[in-house]
Amino acid sequence: MSDRLILPVLTLATCSLGLGVFLPVVEVSNLAIFSSRFSIAEAAWELVADEQYLLGIVVIVFSAIFPLGKILAALVLWQRFRKTGTAPGRWIGWLEFFGRWSCADVLLVAMAIVVAKTSGIANARMDIGMWFFAASIVLMGIGVYRVKRATTVS
Repeated sequence: MSDRLILPVLTLATCSLGLGVFLPVVEVSNLAIFSSRFSIAEAAWELVADEQYLLGIVVIVFSAIFPLGKILAALVLWQRFRKTGTAPGRWIGWLEFFGRWSCADVLLVAMAIVVAKTSGIANARMDIGMWFFAASIVLMGIGVYRVKRATTVS
């Protein structure tokens, strides 16, 4: 089965993921005077710099590495299927493994916003990076679904 949307959708997912990780995802305002904008990459770096290594690594792994791994596994599976006409079950297994963890990154960012808002000290709002990040998750889901469907139907 030929699906011409898979490559463009996964490419857009990759671009959106990059923008979502490096553009500001949240803006925190303190006392309506001071304002800070943070990206996922900056937040992870700050955690590591503050010697909170485990939390910093968790943010990096679940926000960048797992989603990128899912996209790359889908691309490899799709390219291999296009060349050979077969899809190894191992790669489909990898897609499912990465898929189980793809919402953990959104949960981490959402929890940070909720904590900032409920503390009463700061007001937090989503920034452009969060929209790209969310778009990458949706596009990734569409792309992976289409890869699975195309490789298992034939």
